Amino acid sequence: MTKPSIGVGIVGASMERGWAKTAHIPALHSLDEYEIRGVSARRQETADQSARELGVDLAFVDHRALIERPEIDLVVVTVKVPDHFTIVKDAVAAGKMIYCEWPLGRSLEESTQLASLADAQRVNTVIGLQGGVSPAVRFARELVEEGAIGRPLSTNLRVHLPGQQWTGPLTYWQDYTTDRRNGANFLTIGVGHTLEPFARILGEFVSLSAISVRRRSNRITVADVPTVTDAPDEVIVAGTLASGVVASLHYSAGANPIGDNIVWEIVGDEGEIALSVKDGYFHLEDVTVTLGHPDRAPRVLPIPERLTAGAPVLAGPPANVARLYRQFARHLDGGPVVADFGTAVQRHEVLAAIENAAESGMRQTLPG
Repeated sequence: MTKPSIGVGIVGASMERGWAKTAHIPALHSLDEYEIRGVSARRQETADQSARELGVDLAFVDHRALIERPEIDLVVVTVKVPDHFTIVKDAVAAGKMIYCEWPLGRSLEESTQLASLADAQRVNTVIGLQGGVSPAVRFARELVEEGAIGRPLSTNLRVHLPGQQWTGPLTYWQDYTTDRRNGANFLTIGVGHTLEPFARILGEFVSLSAISVRRRSNRITVADVPTVTDAPDEVIVAGTLASGVVASLHYSAGANPIGDNIVWEIVGDEGEIALSVKDGYFHLEDVTVTLGHPDRAPRVLPIPERLTAGAPVLAGPPANVARLYRQFARHLDGGPVVADFGTAVQRHEVLAAIENAAESGMRQTLPG
């Protein structure tokens, strides 16, 4: 007997643009474990159009009407970050499973509150930090754990983040990223997404110092209108991890004109692993893994098929989103844990520590 699919309701489902169209919908269509059954959007016309294109009957302008439907098991939240809190809170109150895009909330306080509510209701959750399930990231973790470079000593991560959303000009629907209070900016999105694979491979920060500033002009154009932004475009973090590894991270807005946008070196007492990405995000692009030892030439290592087998054949943004959905389905059947709201709080704690360190000039200690 075929197991019933998990009924999905997407909040923020526009077929014109957005992350739901780009990643979630292709990912869900590639998986037998899920079935899209309903959508909601800010305008009824948008919801109706999305429903027609997806071949579903449920289309609402009010997210609560979607959440309350018995056909919906999993609420997928793909709207702008400032709207996450109310929608997630409503979904928790309805006892529904939730997949919320990253960042979970506008702040550590909001995210902690949502995670606590979900725990109290025993609601299964997923946070959209799909970089942690990238086959290359999982492979690099295995290499470190197997001692391929001996004892890890230090690590250096250099990231250039391409895209107009960090340098301008912005479209009218990106204007909310100019205000740090909205929780969707260079630090929370650009740095936040990278923290997940970082933690998966090397572990959590226990202390850090940081610089978080804007070096480009703070006057950018939004839909041809001059706008002032307080969002950072340069972030530097120096700290130590629970394992004792010494870490440095440097993020810059704008593409790297002379090479890969991500170069991550993990140095051990017997060798080094380098991860490189042409784009600026581990969760969107293919990652190259290189292994080097003092006594032989460095080698680019192919990702083992066992780490890619069983996943849908997808490329680009939907690929790791589909892997995260599949891991969640397996978790519901008793499989390994998935990045959830508790994980989100851990990442928000690091971001809050970066902000506090940058503002105070003092080293920050994180929860052990």
